[in-house]
Amino acid sequence: MKDRVSRYERIHAAWNHEERDRVPVAPLNCYISAYLGGISIREMFLEPEKLTAATAKTREIIGGGGDQEDPNITTLDHLSLLGKSGWDQVTLNWRIWDEFPPEGNIPSFFEKAIIEDYDDVMERGASTLFFNKNASPDVFKRSLDDFLYYEFEYPKVYAAAWRKFVEEQETPVMMGGRATIPFELVLYYRGFPQLVRDVMTQPDKVKEMCEWLLEREIVNAFKQAMIIGAGEVPGAEVIFFQAGVVGPPYVSPQVFEELVWPTLKKGVDMIVGRGFKAHVHMDGDLTSVLHILQDLARGLPPGKVLLDLEKTNMKKAKQVLGDKICLHGNVPAALLCMGTPEETDAYCKQLIEDCASGGGFILATECETPWNAKPDNLKAMINSASKYGQY
Repeated sequence: MKDRVSRYERIHAAWNHEERDRVPVAPLNCYISAYLGGISIREMFLEPEKLTAATAKTREIIGGGGDQEDPNITTLDHLSLLGKSGWDQVTLNWRIWDEFPPEGNIPSFFEKAIIEDYDDVMERGASTLFFNKNASPDVFKRSLDDFLYYEFEYPKVYAAAWRKFVEEQETPVMMGGRATIPFELVLYYRGFPQLVRDVMTQPDKVKEMCEWLLEREIVNAFKQAMIIGAGEVPGAEVIFFQAGVVGPPYVSPQVFEELVWPTLKKGVDMIVGRGFKAHVHMDGDLTSVLHILQDLARGLPPGKVLLDLEKTNMKKAKQVLGDKICLHGNVPAALLCMGTPEETDAYCKQLIEDCASGGGFILATECETPWNAKPDNLKAMINSASKYGQY
């Protein structure tokens, strides 16, 4: 009889390209945990114990859950006084709704240009981004007590809830801290039309701004991870280094190589160099830049870098990156919402056949699980890891 393999051991083995008992499975569940767990979006953001209870309930609904759980650090980012990521309530005016569609909506923002002059921001400091005339006026209506609580006390309350969850569920968290790849931060702070123009007219200044933003963003992620429990809580040693629109088709391969790649690689090196692990999450179809990404783990110890891909051809990614970087992905959101359990099962079977050999693969969703994904499809996804992923 084989010794029982814990969920964390299974995930750890995949990062290190080891074949343990089976392929790990880890859907990136975010708003669906609140939806299936029966809480409002506002409760999800403001009451972490309700969020963790809803997450545990969702795991039961979808057949036991995956081998790790997203601690939904976005809910921590959005409440803070100072922007811990590009998706913060201060600069981008996030609106936290009470209910899911059609009555409400998931949090949404409208874009305003926060950066008007790159040199001015770099000279005067990050406070010019957070205390800016174009920032959301609503954030300045909050009391000083709220500011102080959500910046300094709420992260500890949040961490306590997730530490309890890990212990009770015997399930590691997917990350301890979250950072955004700098090019995407510039996109948020500068605005899409302006950044497109800047890429053509002053690319060196865009690159300089990316370099300037990088260290602060990574250090804030370290702070989050240490509060959650890096070194104590399984999975909290992972920094989720993410971006949505920094690769093809949103930017050309040339722009990716010149303006995105330098700080992407430097950020991963910083994360690993400080003793953490880098979970790099990238939306879009990066098939055309896999030859660049094969250097993502260059010069680093093995088992420290994972690449989480949305629309990228996973079979091709395994061929190019499979012996260097653990791959994570990529069951389509549309399939989980509109497909059948049989179709989901067949898709997962093919993904496992394409990517599982030799270890280094975690079966997961493309980006996050949609809030309205069918529970039976998620069950089929989770069950497929045991059906087809045995080593």
